[in-house]
Amino acid sequence: MPNKKNEIMSADYEKTLDTIIQRINKARHSMLKKVNKETVQLYWFIGKILSNKVQEQNWGDSTLEKLSKDLQNNYPGVRGFSPRNMWRMKLFYETYNENGIMPPPVAEIGWVQNYLILEKCKDEQEREFYIKSTVKMGWSKSDLAEKISKHFYKNTLLAQNNFPNTVSTDLKARVAWEFVDDYNIEILNPDLPVAEKELENSIVKNIVDFLSDMGGSFAFVGRQFRLEYREKEYFIDLLFFNLDLNCYVIVELKAREFDPKDLGQLQMYLLAANETIRKKRQNQTIGILICRDKDRMVVEYLLGSQKQPIGVSTYNKFSKLKEIPKEIAKYLPSEEEIIKRLGYISNAPESQK
Repeated sequence: MPNKKNEIMSADYEKTLDTIIQRINKARHSMLKKVNKETVQLYWFIGKILSNKVQEQNWGDSTLEKLSKDLQNNYPGVRGFSPRNMWRMKLFYETYNENGIMPPPVAEIGWVQNYLILEKCKDEQEREFYIKSTVKMGWSKSDLAEKISKHFYKNTLLAQNNFPNTVSTDLKARVAWEFVDDYNIEILNPDLPVAEKELENSIVKNIVDFLSDMGGSFAFVGRQFRLEYREKEYFIDLLFFNLDLNCYVIVELKAREFDPKDLGQLQMYLLAANETIRKKRQNQTIGILICRDKDRMVVEYLLGSQKQPIGVSTYNKFSKLKEIPKEIAKYLPSEEEIIKRLGYISNAPESQK
């Protein structure tokens, strides 16, 4: 017969062990963040010295290689003092130097993320976007590299929607970075015609990657989600909930070019969702139409007449591009608008960072 006292002690032991493990993990995470921050500050200090020596005493490759070798001899086994990395430190300091003070967001991400952004992003606003997004989303080096290679910054800026005119004032800044203009959907034969069901199956099968591509705080609710509204049934392709925006997000898929009638269908879904599943404390449901292709001018014109928050995106277009073509780049917002949007990321509540 089991000993009840032993069972209680065993349960208490497991609970105690769990508590200690959680605290250790928290401490390790905190120490890692501190080490990363100290490393970035050290490299900033070295970069400042190198920048001054190159400018004032004409230090060149040979001097820097000697310094690199001496540092490695003094700290055997410590990585980070290669000649290439020393030049990165100099560039790092010169890029972000403003009155000798390092911008706070820069110190919040790891050195590998910092130099990746430095080497891949030449535009100041683009660098700021990836720095602040890495702080907010906690992207690793591989996550960040993938976002940059897929033009995530421009993809976000190009998103077509009517949100500025249809969402509440407090949501306008937040919603600006939650959706993109083109989504990457893994399809077995991407060059062949596909059915909407195949698109849906692919997204659900690779739901983790898709949620990451969406770039926000999305939770998957369901596929072919049934709504009953005014004695009629409606089936939503994909339903998500955005934790940051506190609202449902309906995703409607079209394996063809955008058709104006698609907006009418999506509006009906939004109306049904708001009347049936949305709670009073939640914001209005947002609709995203993802189609194979679209005429940007037509979409822009039609979105202006919509009363509910709707965005129109494509799939698998940007992933094939080495750079954003000029005919699309002209739709990018002004520098003032980009800076205004970036302000939200820097001022985001701590719980969102």
